[in-house]
Amino acid sequence: MPDPRPVPAPLFMRVVLIGLGAVNVVDGVWALLSPRSFYDDFPAGRGGWVSALPAYNEHLLRDVGSLFIATGIVMVWAGIVLERRLTMVALVSWLVWATPHLVYHLFNLEPYDGFDRVGNVVSLALTVIPPAILLWLLVRQPPAVSGGRAATPSAGAAARIDGVEKPGGPVVAYAYRESRRRLGRVPEPVKVSAHHPGLLFGYGMLELATERASRVDDRTKLLAVMKAAQLTGCEWCLDFGSAESRAHGIPDEDLEALLDHRGSDRFTEAEKLVLDYATGMTRTPVDVPDELFARLREHFDEPQLVEITSAIATENYRSRFNWAFGIGGEGFSEGAYCVPPAGNGTLEKRA
Repeated sequence: MPDPRPVPAPLFMRVVLIGLGAVNVVDGVWALLSPRSFYDDFPAGRGGWVSALPAYNEHLLRDVGSLFIATGIVMVWAGIVLERRLTMVALVSWLVWATPHLVYHLFNLEPYDGFDRVGNVVSLALTVIPPAILLWLLVRQPPAVSGGRAATPSAGAAARIDGVEKPGGPVVAYAYRESRRRLGRVPEPVKVSAHHPGLLFGYGMLELATERASRVDDRTKLLAVMKAAQLTGCEWCLDFGSAESRAHGIPDEDLEALLDHRGSDRFTEAEKLVLDYATGMTRTPVDVPDELFARLREHFDEPQLVEITSAIATENYRSRFNWAFGIGGEGFSEGAYCVPPAGNGTLEKRA
């Protein structure tokens, strides 16, 4: 099951991660390729900050340059993909370096004049305070997608067969523990699947691979998944997916526009093509014309097309599994907008 907890404040997160990482990469290249210049001339246009604390050591500066580049690459990549665990590792690693660096300079300001003292303190504080705030936001993030409280099942959530309440065996026990960690509870589809641990394990691996795939941005994939869920009318999928989409920063207005995505200005042309694709894949029989696929290829390469197709197909599996077992919503979107089903007959192929 996808982790519905993206990084909080994604724009702020991305700016801080990429900004600090890019600065470190630039400074690292400078120190690695021209250590003497870095020693004498840092910061650019003023100089003297490094040389004020002698002595010059080419070996040390080149090593520092390489480390700057390494930490910068991790920060920039974390800012691009915004995967929660990678972001936490990047921030912790950064603070392990930046915090002692700041502390050292706070106690060694004597060589600098007034302006340079302020510049040192302010610039180095900016390498610690924003990342610390971001790490704090990640750590305090609640486990449930619906605002931190465990989801409350709706009246229609009971399945046609009772789910497994007490896990037996390592596979089911792990699935239940991971579900509680991520969602605050074990959702009904997992309880039902737990009757067959082997299939639960295989399906879990598929969901994990789908979650970890990152060649296509989350927004595009989530919109496609929600379109498929809307067409199948899976109540559980729409409930969970609406909360997951909102947690990834997709506005309710975009979710509301899914029903008539072609007539909406909320989506890019590439997103509209993916939504057309999700519609065709979800129809019965499947209806994906060559023309549509050719237009998709203008925006996505082969691995990306495989990722998009897999995400839509996986949602169709979820939807039909939950429909067959009568699994309804569990309150993940309680108190917020939830994408409604498209209506009856939407799975038939339309003329």
